[in-house]
Amino acid sequence: MTSEQLKEIVEQRMRDPHVLGRVACNLRSSAPVEQKHHDQSLFQVSWEDCGDFWRATVTEDGGSRLAQVDVHENGTTRVDAFAPARVTVSPDEELLCITRYRA
Repeated sequence: MTSEQLKEIVEQRMRDPHVLGRVACNLRSSAPVEQKHHDQSLFQVSWEDCGDFWRATVTEDGGSRLAQVDVHENGTTRVDAFAPARVTVSPDEELLCITRYRA
């Protein structure tokens, strides 16, 4: 997805009063991350090739983890979320999107 498409995805839910912020990026890509947060947070997404799966680690500046997402070659996805969040993985669109919610 292009940067503009990712920005559109990030903006889609920002008017929902329960949404704290969104992070969107391409799967298995170190390309820039698009994000927007009501609390001014800033997150990094790092991808690691772990053999038969790719791991995305999403961390906030300062080191605390928001989520760890494992995307396996067979389509299986495993997610550990460390804060209230909804995680969308779309292999067809090559998209990872994390929506953060207010606690």
